[in-house]
Amino acid sequence: MSKQSSHFENLVWKYLDEEISESEFAELEKLLEKNADYRDLYQHLVEVHLSLSNHAKYPDRNTKTIAPVFAQRTSPTQGVRKERSLTWFAGIAAMMCFGLFIFSLVKKDPELEVVYIAIRDADIRGPSIEVGDRANTQMTLLMSGAVALQFPSNTKTIIEGPAFYQIQDNGSIKVSSGTITVDHQGDPGTFKVITPLGELVDMGTKFGVKIGNGVTDSMVMAEVYEGEVVYKSEMRSPVSVTEGNAFAILGNSQAKDMVSEIDGESVRVSGLFNLADDEGHLKRNENLALGKPATVSSYYNNPKIGSVFGPDGLTDNRFADSGSPWDWAFWLANDGDTGIATIDLLDSYDISRVEIQNTRNRQYFNRGMKDFVIETSIDGEDFLQVKKGTLDQIEWHDLSYYKFESFEFESTPARYVRIRGLSYYPAYNDNHMGGAGLNEVRVFE
Repeated sequence: MSKQSSHFENLVWKYLDEEISESEFAELEKLLEKNADYRDLYQHLVEVHLSLSNHAKYPDRNTKTIAPVFAQRTSPTQGVRKERSLTWFAGIAAMMCFGLFIFSLVKKDPELEVVYIAIRDADIRGPSIEVGDRANTQMTLLMSGAVALQFPSNTKTIIEGPAFYQIQDNGSIKVSSGTITVDHQGDPGTFKVITPLGELVDMGTKFGVKIGNGVTDSMVMAEVYEGEVVYKSEMRSPVSVTEGNAFAILGNSQAKDMVSEIDGESVRVSGLFNLADDEGHLKRNENLALGKPATVSSYYNNPKIGSVFGPDGLTDNRFADSGSPWDWAFWLANDGDTGIATIDLLDSYDISRVEIQNTRNRQYFNRGMKDFVIETSIDGEDFLQVKKGTLDQIEWHDLSYYKFESFEFESTPARYVRIRGLSYYPAYNDNHMGGAGLNEVRVFE
């Protein structure tokens, strides 16, 4: 590698690590503008850096055979970089070997009316972005977090990192990796997502796309939540995909396969974020209570026959009075206990919704919470009531009768969520006096 190329690569690494000065950034822009080879090298380094972030979460076992390949690409003048490269690069293969989907970093901006409307925990390489800023046509590397964009085509998009994207114009966006969800309420065909394996033309719908890249191939997964999306590619006739359907495209610029299942599982795309009702901020879609520890005021416990209905069942993602002896997936309070269940989210979040699935204790029909209050706390000692409600009684021990009931309230910071029962449904027979109990509790921002 020449000294000039080594200097260029060093500038790129500083840029990616957010260590670049203003003068160095200006120099980098000039080099990219003048030299197409540098733009190609820049693309490669950014793709590698992005894949390494994923590798940190999902390490590759095959480290010995791949490490030397990247050791050769490391500049000998960068001792610190070399050491880090050997460590990070050990589990990663080269990405995106087909070169037809290269972002142009230096491009004259059209009159864009695309605006950033929400940003959440975003680690963005390059100039800082704030809510209200207009987007430009430069490539953007979103290492983590999420951003939401409003297009003049009456389209809102949420991009989740790690992602690599570029606004093309007022009605299209290129995404080479990452997750994007789209809510297009404009005229059919006036917005599209351009991927490494073709275009997804929005016909007035809501859909999600997830894009990943390997050594020689890419995968584009898409799921249509509402309406219709048309997939277009030079290698096949347009394909219409309607609400409730999903597909994956696998391949490269020479060959593509379209499938509805991957490893026997149906294709699904689920984003981590959605826009709040005021559209001013992004909320996580994930259930914050999943797998978190819970405590209860009491629980029915007869270990001799496996009748143990402890608090662990409240957050285990198993529903409808399921399980088996010594492994029941729901909580039952003792006879006569209206019940208190407290979930520790292990961190503080701004929550605004709790979903609850009641119980009836299977065919015995002698448990179920009725009236209750939801209380929240930061320290686990001082609780604030945020909602009062009533749960429906489960009428029959059949999957279709068990439902989640949703209770919304003003967003409030909380680490602990407490459901305090005020009453319970009486037992169906005289063997028990009845008591509280719940199947599952889910908590959302």
